[in-house]
Amino acid sequence: MQYAVIWASKLACVFLIQASFSFAIAADDLPVEDVTSVTKSWENTNSIAGVNFKVDDLRIEFGPFADNANISTDTYLHGAVSVKGKSGAWEFVLGGRLDTYAQTGTPGFVRTQLDYTENYLRWRGDNTRITAGTQNVLWGRVDEISPIDRMSRSDLSRSFLGRLPERRRAVPALRLEHFAGDYKVDAVWLPIFDAAVMPHQSSAWSPLDRINGRMLGIGNVPALIGAQVREEVHGSGGGGVRLTRTGAGLDYGLSLQRIRQSQPYYQMSPALLTAIHPFSWVLGGELETQKAGATWRMEATWSSDAPVTTRSFQYRTEQALDLVLGTEFFPGDSDTRVTLQVAAHKIFVSTPTLDRSQFYALTGEVEHPFAQGRWRANFRFISGLDKHDVYLNPKLTYTGIDQHEFFLAAHVFSGSPQTLGGYYKHDDLIVLGWQAKF
Repeated sequence: MQYAVIWASKLACVFLIQASFSFAIAADDLPVEDVTSVTKSWENTNSIAGVNFKVDDLRIEFGPFADNANISTDTYLHGAVSVKGKSGAWEFVLGGRLDTYAQTGTPGFVRTQLDYTENYLRWRGDNTRITAGTQNVLWGRVDEISPIDRMSRSDLSRSFLGRLPERRRAVPALRLEHFAGDYKVDAVWLPIFDAAVMPHQSSAWSPLDRINGRMLGIGNVPALIGAQVREEVHGSGGGGVRLTRTGAGLDYGLSLQRIRQSQPYYQMSPALLTAIHPFSWVLGGELETQKAGATWRMEATWSSDAPVTTRSFQYRTEQALDLVLGTEFFPGDSDTRVTLQVAAHKIFVSTPTLDRSQFYALTGEVEHPFAQGRWRANFRFISGLDKHDVYLNPKLTYTGIDQHEFFLAAHVFSGSPQTLGGYYKHDDLIVLGWQAKF
């Protein structure tokens, strides 16, 4: 039943995807100055009786690996469409996405995946709304690393190449939101568990390297060479309640979740890796305020069952704490936006583990528009504070054509074996891309 519901949502998206690409191809044949007027006319034509058909996102990325001896290029094609309608207190959304991943070299592959986006029915009252169906549930306040964000389904198909919202997908959920003045109660139940979207097993972005015996977060494990992988996906995803308050110069929230992590944890046994998704209680707190010309954010969580593997390859779960402190500001009241975060993670273990039982990192982003807003320079980074771990993502974007972006970007990695930068240190990538939203 679980798989039937999930695949029914995916198959229902086929018509939407095909229609959107037909329009995109037609628009590409027009002069640039005509694209905007045609897309607006097309949207008006497809808005009938309160129902709107929209192309949410189209994207093409292509580029070479700079220092990988075996893999040559990486290609990514993406399209997402939706139909939205409203009548009185009721509204609905139908949506889908199509993603194609391609890699040349040894190993090489091409994979196309159809997936649902938001597909829900919602009722709105004066102070309450109830939503049933696949939907985006993004809890938390900080950027890049959010310990409270456990409800959403992780998109790890390209590792950490995108910003946090791009690495999250919709989940099947029943949601109740109630507003009472400055307070909001948000209760979510995930009746069907759908695991994270993972890369192709031969992808450079896979967290498992069974050719060389490596695993992201653990490092070199010779026992992984040639191991088989089995997925355990069944049951519900759990649920949670979040209480938030806004106003009076201080926003804050408390949350309690009994949740399964969508990202798999690989339990090791001889010649076999089992991808499991353990349940954990997660108690979270969050704050946001504006002081000294900056916005300050904080998230902290306690988890009852963080998975680890001992050096004798025994699987166990332990308590864990996560803390993220962040700030966002515009230096000198300019158009430049700066975001900085310090993240700390600690698992309370009494025996040595293959996993990192603690880590500390600084993450950030600097964004600067120039040339009267026609260009945008952006720089994201992750830097380890306890171990050598570096990820750099400079990006230059041309935004001079309405609804279109053309960009040149790089992804650069460096670090010790257990870190993100160390695992991908031979996968530096240069990317040329186009993105449009109509």
